Amino acid sequence: MKIKAATFLSLSIIVILGLLGALVGCFQAQPVRQYTLTTEPPLQALTQKAGATAILIGPIKLAGYLDQSRMVRRHSTTVVDAIAGHQWAGNLTEMISNKLVAELGALLQPSPVFAYPGTTGFTKGKRVVLDILRFEGTEDKTATIEARWTLFDLTDKSILTTQSSLIRIPLTDDSYEALATALSQGLTRISQEIATAIRSEKSE
Repeated sequence: MKIKAATFLSLSIIVILGLLGALVGCFQAQPVRQYTLTTEPPLQALTQKAGATAILIGPIKLAGYLDQSRMVRRHSTTVVDAIAGHQWAGNLTEMISNKLVAELGALLQPSPVFAYPGTTGFTKGKRVVLDILRFEGTEDKTATIEARWTLFDLTDKSILTTQSSLIRIPLTDDSYEALATALSQGLTRISQEIATAIRSEKSE
């Protein structure tokens, strides 16, 4: 009887260890793929009737559900998922700021464009404040960006214009790389909308 009990105990331990090994395998960290915002082809500067003036971009505020490292996909008006294993290669707010500064700098030459609040001390020029409300993929294979932005005059802190942008870009395929590329293209369209507004204010 003792031999049988010992054998049963040994088999039980083996089975338990096997189950534990399987569970450990299930809970092992999945590989993570990181994505950046793409750099668009050189943008043609808009014609300006006035001289160069400083442009400040920021602060940029992300909606709470977007303020994380993971990419986001929307399933319905009330359901969104943070995608495990697919995340931004850095701080998303910073990546958006850098992209807008670079693109607006190209569009608004020769006006210098800087990130705010990283750059201060200017008393003349314009400043753009942005709220990013949506920056996500959807189940209909579309990248959606929604932003509300306000253009201020640095001289007297007055509001020159407040506008909303809603951009939808079809994805070329189901990959998350295609989603990152489409979101980048949508952000470029918002850069162009902001640049047009700034040019309009400067030419009046």
